[in-house]
Amino acid sequence: MNALAFIGETRIAQAVQEGKLDNLPGAGRPLDLTVRDGALEAQARPSAPRAGLRPARPPWGSRKLGAALRFLARLQLLDRARRVRTDAAQDQRERAVLRLLWAKALSRQRRNSSRAC
Repeated sequence: MNALAFIGETRIAQAVQEGKLDNLPGAGRPLDLTVRDGALEAQARPSAPRAGLRPARPPWGSRKLGAALRFLARLQLLDRARRVRTDAAQDQRERAVLRLLWAKALSRQRRNSSRAC
């Protein structure tokens, strides 16, 4: 039993002890488990048929994810290079490249967020 099920069971037991579940409508009769609403029936169906319509692609196959991973790798390389002592001119070039990468990422993010609206 996981923690969530344990918490639910203890709260139900506590409500029974306190009498909160007494005199409910339909007390003593079995629950009616027949589905009455078509929308509920559609929600109850498994999503396997819908999943079959989507192409099977590994999570790293997405272009956006690949671009994000490449961007993060560049940032990590620049960060490592920044930590190593080098001449000031090289540090300035690396910082300029980092600023350009950051500006590109921000502009992409802004374009994507404006398209989503």
